[in-house]
Amino acid sequence: MNSAITNGALSNDAFVMLDAAVEVLGCEVAGHRLLCHRDLEVGMAVPPGDGLSDFVTTLADKPVKVGALRETYDDEHLIDTMLAALRQHGFLHLTSEAAPLADELAQLRRMAEELRRPSLCRTLVFNLDGASADEIRADVEAEPSAPELQLRCARLDDHGATVAQLARWRQEDDLRLHNATVQTADLSHGPAVVESLLRLGAAVIVEGVAWPAPEHAIAGVDALARAGVPMHALMAPNRSLIDAATRVRAVAWAKSAFLTGLWLELDADELWPGAGATTDEFLGVFEAVRALEEALGDVRIVNLPSDEVLLGNATSSSPATLSDTARRFRVAYLRWRLPLLKASEGDNTFSQTPEVEEKLVRLQEDLLPNHPELLGIGPGSVVVDVCGGNGRVARRLSPLVGHDGLVISVELLRCVSDRARRFACERGFTNLQFRTGLAQRLPLPDAAADAAVNEWTGAIWQLGLGAPMVAEMARVVRRGGRIAVTHRLVRLALNTLSRPWAQFDDIYALMQSAFARPELTIVAERVWGQTVSTLVGEKATAWRKHYLPRVVNPFDVTYTHEEDPGPHADVFLTIIAERR
Repeated sequence: MNSAITNGALSNDAFVMLDAAVEVLGCEVAGHRLLCHRDLEVGMAVPPGDGLSDFVTTLADKPVKVGALRETYDDEHLIDTMLAALRQHGFLHLTSEAAPLADELAQLRRMAEELRRPSLCRTLVFNLDGASADEIRADVEAEPSAPELQLRCARLDDHGATVAQLARWRQEDDLRLHNATVQTADLSHGPAVVESLLRLGAAVIVEGVAWPAPEHAIAGVDALARAGVPMHALMAPNRSLIDAATRVRAVAWAKSAFLTGLWLELDADELWPGAGATTDEFLGVFEAVRALEEALGDVRIVNLPSDEVLLGNATSSSPATLSDTARRFRVAYLRWRLPLLKASEGDNTFSQTPEVEEKLVRLQEDLLPNHPELLGIGPGSVVVDVCGGNGRVARRLSPLVGHDGLVISVELLRCVSDRARRFACERGFTNLQFRTGLAQRLPLPDAAADAAVNEWTGAIWQLGLGAPMVAEMARVVRRGGRIAVTHRLVRLALNTLSRPWAQFDDIYALMQSAFARPELTIVAERVWGQTVSTLVGEKATAWRKHYLPRVVNPFDVTYTHEEDPGPHADVFLTIIAERR
């Protein structure tokens, strides 16, 4: 088949075909049709456009000659772009003229997986009761991309030396990890273990927790949570999960224990013994999990593909064999979750890379990173970044708190916090921690931080969550600690000053009202600004957030004009208050 590729492009005589496990979902999100690869457990989006969906469907069922495609469709470059994207993500195979048999298809899938592997985050699982720090490090270093590290053990305190060594390597930037977790049933630990977990950036998973709540407090949970270690409970719910009152009990316990979130194992064969479970029953369970997520912030089904897998950023860990019920349950989850991930995207909201995001607010003009005295922070401080997004604010605060400090970034969307974690890993930050959570329910205990910040989050005020957010920021900051909220007051086109743009006419009143709390004293209000160059000449793709891979990007264009051309001036307000 190598002769079918010339200078990286498919020849006219080559035959291509969609993988048999690829299906076009019946829903449409923001004009996009969604593709689901049931074998790789990855989604792709087909953007709106004349003939794009038809083009993809022509590749199903049987091999198609590339030359025939180029003759049928006018835009040869577009065709080649789409074929390349589908091949890159394992959705399309280069075949012979006949449809591949089972053995041939398995080989094609292995080849596709090898092509994808270098760019994917893999999960490495180690039992600390039998693995040394050196062995773990060797396997991590052998990965082409920073992996996710899952450590398991019977008793946490038995492995303090191993965790401490891993933490030292990570702090010295000699151990690149996308994420790390430690799973155990026994949380016995000493102060040194806590420090090592924080420096490793590891969350602790407490296994074997009864659903919906344990009868008695779990020893060690409170101490670890109060020390700033992210804590999750691993549970195996029964079908009472769909009962709203039962979920309320689970959420109440998780909040009282200051858990970051819940990890759920859902065994389809135990939930529905025997055959006959319907798709609607599956969806009822998924929606119940979503309701938990909306109430608590971080809830995930750990034995189903993660969002990072669905978005094509991590490898799948699908079991080799599944019962019919478990297989249908897993496929139903893919079909349910992919549209939700696509719906979380938006245009011109966040940029895709830190380099471009820096243009939103330039470091040299950003108030708080240049004036840490306003927050009262320094080396060793713990700072919470609320609605942390892609991690820009957290990365800027990182050098202010130093190696002994910690910046905890909390973001609503898991796919965004995963991206922020990846950006931080790639750039060698070792004192940042990223959690999925809600602004109105921060996953931290009382008085856990020295300061808390929120910068430029319009949706918070639009949804009426400004006051609950400020209340939570005040709760998690110690007495004498400070909180700061920044919002853009107005944008001025410097060439047309008579037409200012403001997101909220009453933002000052909204912020003042939110800060009017008995435990807070406003100590400073700062109005500041910057000039922002025009977007003309910029790639549109850099300014639009897309998480689901696309067969072709409709925004791969360069801005040639703006409604208000020329540079703009952004004027910000920051209100800073001290906790009494």
